[in-house]
Amino acid sequence: MNLRLFSLAALGVLTACQSQPPVDPALERLTDAHLTLMRQQAGHLAGELEQLHHYVQAYCGGDQSLVTVQGQWRDAFAAWTAHQGQSGGPLDAAGLSYAFQLWPDKKDTTGRQLAGQLSQPGALKGASVTLGAVEYLLYEDLSQAQRCALLPRISAELVASGGRLQQAWYHTAGYAQQLEQMQLQGGEAVVLTQILGQLAHRFDRIEKKLDLPLNTVDHPRPLFAEAWRSAQSLHFLRTSLHSLQQEYQAGGVRAYLEQRHATALIAELDDAFADTLEHLPKGDSLAYWLQGDNYATLLRFKISFDRLGSKLKLRLPEALGVSLGFNATDGD
Repeated sequence: MNLRLFSLAALGVLTACQSQPPVDPALERLTDAHLTLMRQQAGHLAGELEQLHHYVQAYCGGDQSLVTVQGQWRDAFAAWTAHQGQSGGPLDAAGLSYAFQLWPDKKDTTGRQLAGQLSQPGALKGASVTLGAVEYLLYEDLSQAQRCALLPRISAELVASGGRLQQAWYHTAGYAQQLEQMQLQGGEAVVLTQILGQLAHRFDRIEKKLDLPLNTVDHPRPLFAEAWRSAQSLHFLRTSLHSLQQEYQAGGVRAYLEQRHATALIAELDDAFADTLEHLPKGDSLAYWLQGDNYATLLRFKISFDRLGSKLKLRLPEALGVSLGFNATDGD
């Protein structure tokens, strides 16, 4: 769901309001915590991308190892997973939804574009300037000269995109102002629809990361996994879950429930997160768990994961008196 749809959803509630009620301090603390966390995550991503560019330059200058650059790419991608599934905010408004990643890449557009660039260099665009492009160059069987023909330009583009996203979160006429207007004119229903809708979107993105490669026991699809070239898909599923948990805990939602004395619901959500993370398989590679008897371990994890989704997308909104509706959770 994009910013326009969020705005239309908010407008539907705002038109029912004949006056502007005083700002609820608890609601204000919720939006402040939400905005603070989003800005921190954008800053973290921008910093990791700058470090990646620095390591790329050092590697291409002969002063850094490939393994070190691969490790920094992993850190940068992990920082990006905190933003996956965001909708109706600066990522959409700044036109950056596909600036960091093209996925699912069912036809290996990234690989085809990069192979084409290596054989016949041209303008870099689309999938060739994403974190997936960096993964291709770092993990395919290429020479240093081949990698360095493209890596510095791609990492520089990613730094620019990271900077634009960070600036967008601080833009005075952007998302912060939108949240303020929601508080003043729509109150609790509109603000909670926005924030809980984003949690739902984030969950849906993680679900997609699992379901596409999981497919069926007879026909798993490991090449539909997010980072199959580097065998890091499970690792990034894990970082996504941790960032979703952080958004719930540090992004103001849990504190808001505490102020409403929703002790039982807090316990349910805490337990659902803990149970999901406990049953997430070990290691970094999702492909390993798609093989043979290992597949059953993923199915057990999916039971806990689906339970978490039910709590986040149904139980939580219902308890707070809001309905996310179809458009709030229809995917990316």
